[in-house]
Amino acid sequence: MAASRYVPGRPRALLSGDFYDIVQTEDSTVHVIMGDVSGHGVAEAALAIHMRVAWRTAVLCGKTQFEQLGILERILVDERADDDTYTTVVSLVFPSGGRSVRAVSAGHPGLLLRRRGKVHWVEPQAGIALGLFPGCEDWTETEIQLSPCDGVVLYTDGLFEGRTAPSARLGEEGLLRLAMRHVHLPGQEFIDALVDGAASKAAPYGGLADDVAVLHLGWNAGPRPRR
Repeated sequence: MAASRYVPGRPRALLSGDFYDIVQTEDSTVHVIMGDVSGHGVAEAALAIHMRVAWRTAVLCGKTQFEQLGILERILVDERADDDTYTTVVSLVFPSGGRSVRAVSAGHPGLLLRRRGKVHWVEPQAGIALGLFPGCEDWTETEIQLSPCDGVVLYTDGLFEGRTAPSARLGEEGLLRLAMRHVHLPGQEFIDALVDGAASKAAPYGGLADDVAVLHLGWNAGPRPRR
């Protein structure tokens, strides 16, 4: 089960430089990506669309996670208008019937793991963001163990970078505390509470200035009951 929330940082905008996608291949493996193109303009939104479509094509063509990120970096370098533009990305693969998920991060924030009424911060080993040093490709795979009915939550940094005081931001620890207060909620309500809570805290200081994307993935890797 998947739930999502998408909030462009620009007023009256429908799209931003944040993107995500989910693909289930014929072998029932579930592939997930979330990315964040630096910047907030129309060009960044268009680049995000190119990268999402390219990633989906690479998955369907059987490319590995590392190959997928290499393809996205080449597209980013070829299509960006500014050499300083980069993209953070996290790629997840849930094998069919498995009890773990393979995560590859290119400079992206960590993820939240919901398990048995608690929320844990999980930080996959992060390589360099796409486009910073093209061709470096220092990405590493992290295997995260899953239990039946776990929830995995991905997000872009706009969710926790809003100010909560003139010289303070919500930050990762603040996001984790916010998540713990709403851990009892189901997927969609949980991520809505995260976004609305972060926005409320940032409202006195100009609101959430960056784009926000949040994706909740419900996972049940337990055995099927016997008939």
